[in-house]
Amino acid sequence: MTSRDNGLKVQSWDAILETHERLLQDQVMYLAEESNYYSRKFDEWEVDPGDIQTLDDLSQIPFTTKDDERRCQGKTTSNRPLGDHQAVDTTDLNLTLSSSGTTGKPTYFGLTKQDRDGWETLVARAAKTMGVRADDTVVHAIGRPIVPGGLPYINGFAKLGANVVPAGGGSSEQLLAVLQDLSPDVLHSTPSHLEYLIERAPDILDHGLDELGIRLLIGGGEPGLGNPEVREKIRTQWGVNGVRDVMGLGDISGAVAAECQAEQGAHFVAHERAHPELIDPETGEQKSLETGAEGELVYTPLLREATPLLRFRSGDYVRVLGMDCTCGLATPRLRVVGRSDDMLIYKAKNVYPEAIREVVVEVEGVTSRMKIVLPHEGKIQFTSPLPVRIVRDETTSRNDDEIIEELTSTVRNRLSVRIDPTLVSSSEIEPSQYKTDLVEVADNEEC
Repeated sequence: MTSRDNGLKVQSWDAILETHERLLQDQVMYLAEESNYYSRKFDEWEVDPGDIQTLDDLSQIPFTTKDDERRCQGKTTSNRPLGDHQAVDTTDLNLTLSSSGTTGKPTYFGLTKQDRDGWETLVARAAKTMGVRADDTVVHAIGRPIVPGGLPYINGFAKLGANVVPAGGGSSEQLLAVLQDLSPDVLHSTPSHLEYLIERAPDILDHGLDELGIRLLIGGGEPGLGNPEVREKIRTQWGVNGVRDVMGLGDISGAVAAECQAEQGAHFVAHERAHPELIDPETGEQKSLETGAEGELVYTPLLREATPLLRFRSGDYVRVLGMDCTCGLATPRLRVVGRSDDMLIYKAKNVYPEAIREVVVEVEGVTSRMKIVLPHEGKIQFTSPLPVRIVRDETTSRNDDEIIEELTSTVRNRLSVRIDPTLVSSSEIEPSQYKTDLVEVADNEEC
C-alpha cells in the first residue's frame, strides 16, 4: 500500500474486492438476523444467507428497488418508523435523512452513530479526492440539511478539517453576499444551481463571479457536469481552476464517487463500505466493471446498521471511463449518462435526456436549457421525432432555421435519434435553483 500527493491511501482494485468479499458475509448474516424484511425475503427467495460466501454469490439474490423501499416505508410501526427493513431499534438511530422526492414520494434513511461516522468519513474521502484541503473555507450551498447532500457534507467537510459555512437555503442575494464577505476557497452546490447563479449574478453583484476568488466548485445531485460544455461554461464564468463532480445516494451513502484533479470521471470512493455492481438495466445481468462498460449501478452496503439494503438498484446509468488514473487511485472512474427512470425509447433505442442535452449544447446558437416534451404522463416510447424545446442564445446572429437544421442533424448523426426542436426564449424555461428536470409533460391544450 502506498500514498500519493493527494494524501489518499491507494490499494489495487483486486485487494479492495477481497475486503468486500470478507465484509459481505457478515453483512448478509446481519440482514438475515436483524432485518424483518430481509429475513422474510430470504425465505421467499429460497436463499440460505449462509451460502452467500463470495461476491459472485450475490447473483443468487434478487435486487431491491426504490419501490420496494417505498412499500416498506408504507407499512411502519412505532418500533420501525423507517420500514420493515429497519434493522436497529429507533433508540439506536443517531440521524434520519430524507430523499429529495424529485422522482416520487420521499424515502427516509436512518443512521446509527457508526453509520453516521462512516458517511462522514466517505464525504471527507471524497472531498480530499476532489482537492479540498484542511485549511480551506468551504461554503455549503445545498439548501436542505435533511437530504444526503446536506448535513452529511457539512459534517464531512468539517471532519476533513475545513472551515465549513452552511449557507444554503437563503436567497441568491444572501449566498452571493456570503461569498463576497468570506472569500471562500470552495463552493459546493448542484450544477443547476451553479448555472443559475451565473444568470442571477449580474443583477446582484457589481463585478463578475470570477472576482470572488473561489478556487474549486463541487457539483453533485445530478449528472450535469458530465456535459463538457456545461462544465466549461461554469468554469469560465466562475473563473475557477477546478470543477469537480461528486455522486451519492441516501439509500447507500451521501458520497460514493468523486472526481480528482484530472476531471476524467468520478472515482468510486465508497470502497470498504459499499460494493458496486454493474448490470444491464433491462435484463438485470451482471456486467464487468471495466473500461468502456456501461450499465446501471447496483450497491450493497457492507457496514450499514440502521437501514441497510441488499443489491439496491440505484437507477444511475453510468459509463466506466477507466480503472486507473494519474492521481494514483485504482478504483473505477464513472460518468453518469442518465437516470434509468428518465429513459425514453425511440424506435426500440434507449435514449437518455442528458445524452441529448450533451449533443444539443455543441450547436452554436442555443443554451444548455432544454425540455423534452411528453404528450402525456407516462409516455416513454416514440416512433416519431422527440419534441424538444430549447432556449435560444440571445446573443447569436444565426437564424432559427439554420440552428434547427443543425440541431436535428447533429443529434441524428451522434445518437441515431430524431428530434423535433423548437427554439424558445429564456423566459419560457426558467433556470433551476436545485436540480434540472430535462423532461416535461405538455399542457392538455397542447396535446
